[in-house]
Amino acid sequence: MKKSYVATIVSLIAGQAFAATSTTWITPTGSSNSNANLPAGTTYTSNFGIAFTTGSDGPFNMDWLTLGLSTSTVTAGTASLKVALRNTNNTTAYSAVAGTTEYAMDTVTFSMPTTTATNFNLELDAAEFPNISGYVMAANTTYALIVYNPTQNIGLQRHTGYANGTTNDFYTVTEGFTVIDTFRSNSANYSNNSSSFPTLAFSFGEMSAIPEPGSLVSLSVLVSSAAFLRTRRKASAASISGC
Repeated sequence: MKKSYVATIVSLIAGQAFAATSTTWITPTGSSNSNANLPAGTTYTSNFGIAFTTGSDGPFNMDWLTLGLSTSTVTAGTASLKVALRNTNNTTAYSAVAGTTEYAMDTVTFSMPTTTATNFNLELDAAEFPNISGYVMAANTTYALIVYNPTQNIGLQRHTGYANGTTNDFYTVTEGFTVIDTFRSNSANYSNNSSSFPTLAFSFGEMSAIPEPGSLVSLSVLVSSAAFLRTRRKASAASISGC
């Protein structure tokens, strides 16, 4: 199970009386049915990405991220890519792409299967993409999450076949999050042909702490722990007001 910094702190305070549980903010509804090679190039505009808006009950920290990838024609066994959280150029559905402001970026190195044309999931916890997971996202704010600059010719999983103007409806969302666009090479409303507008295999969310069954920890510890965490998050949010 992925364990975030927040879940670890609560667990320590409560003497291991709490367990981490995952909340998924955004994930594609349909299973992947094809792949597309990640664009070549080292600049952020050579990307795949989604634009999304956070919910009203913020601020938010992204504690985990899963990318559906494919080895494509590669047998190297290792690769790296960049993941970045940026602003968007606008907030219009099927029009938004990554903007010029980078809020956080991580270079992620990972192992992968050594057989060609093999799908796999790259699962990252907070410690594995620390700059993005440490960035506090404001409520009701639009962001672009992108991947780019792969060191191998790997693929990204997708679900093709959706009609134009419907792709945003085929991501499952919670906590008030909404998807407003899926894009490739910073061109809005990604399509792989004239009648197919795919979703991408991006899933992400947060970790929460819940009491374990039979816990003897008092309610006062729970309340004080929650207050501590809320104060930390709100204080961090104050530093990004105006983003």
